[in-house]
Amino acid sequence: MGWKGLSSALIILCYSSLSFAEDSGWQWFERSQSSVRQYNFEASFVVIKPNQVDSYRWVHGVQNDTEIEQLMPLEQSGVEILRRNQMVYYLAPEKTPLATNSSTIKELPALLYQNIESVKALYDAVPGGSTQLSGRSAQLLRLTPLQNSRPGYWLWLDSETGFPLKIDTLTVQNEVLERWVVTHILPHAALPEALSVAAKAELPVSAETMPAAALPESPLELSWLPEGYQQVAVTAAMVPQQVLEQWLLSDGLHQVSVFVQPGASLPAQAFRDGATTIFVMPKNQFDVTVIGPVSIENARQIAESVR
Repeated sequence: MGWKGLSSALIILCYSSLSFAEDSGWQWFERSQSSVRQYNFEASFVVIKPNQVDSYRWVHGVQNDTEIEQLMPLEQSGVEILRRNQMVYYLAPEKTPLATNSSTIKELPALLYQNIESVKALYDAVPGGSTQLSGRSAQLLRLTPLQNSRPGYWLWLDSETGFPLKIDTLTVQNEVLERWVVTHILPHAALPEALSVAAKAELPVSAETMPAAALPESPLELSWLPEGYQQVAVTAAMVPQQVLEQWLLSDGLHQVSVFVQPGASLPAQAFRDGATTIFVMPKNQFDVTVIGPVSIENARQIAESVR
C-alpha cells in the first residue's frame, strides 16, 4: 500500500466514532510501528548526542512480502547497510559484504521494530498532548519504564499517519541522553527506485553463526544481571580479538555486551555516549568492559559480578 492509501484510511478514521485522540498509548505505539514496517518511503534523520551529531539517509520498502531497507551515513563515506527481511548486510567499497542474521538495523530505533508484547513487559505507554513539529501536527507518546534501571522514551508521532518524527531517550529524571529527529520524508506509492537494485542483488545467503563457545574455556562467570535481563547467545562474528570471555545480555529490547580481556593497566573509566554507557573496570589480571544502555551504577554492578 502506498502512503496515499495510508493517509486516506487514516482520514476516514478521524471521522469515525473512535478518534485518534481517544486511542490508548499502545494503539499509538502500534500505529507508529506499522507506519515504519508496512510502507514505502525515503527519509533523512539525525541522531543528536551531547558532543556529536550523525545524519543518515533511510530508504524503506515492501515488495512481494519482502521488507527491504537501506541506511547510509550522509556526512561520511563508509559502510552502507542493507536489510532484506531477516538478513542485514554491511557493504563497503572493494570489500566482501558482511552478512548477519537480524530483523533490524541497529542504527535505527529498536523500539520501532521490537515485538510489542516485549515492550509492554518493560514500559507503560501514556499519550500526551499534541504539538507542531516540522510543520506537522505531532502526538506525544511517553514510554515510562516499569523499572528505573531502563531509559525512558518520548516519541512524537505524526498525528495523521503515526510515523515517528522525533524520539528522545531519557534518564529517570527526564534528562535527554539522545535525540533522534526526522528532517525529511518522501512517501512512495511503490518500492523506491533506490531499492530496486538492492532487491535483486546477489548477496551472501547466511551469516557466521558459530557460537561463542569456540572461545577457550574460561573459569569466569557473570553472577549478577540487571532486573529483566537474560544472557543470550553470542555469534563468533561478534567476538573481538583478545577476548577471554564475553556475555551478551538482553531484556527483549536493549542489549548489553560484557567483555573480559587481558589486563592492560588501564584506570577505571566510565562515560556515556548518548544513551550508551561504556564502563571499564580493572580486576586482578584482566579488565572488564560493559557497553550498553544501562546506568553507570548498573554497569559497575555487572562488572563487579564477574568472578
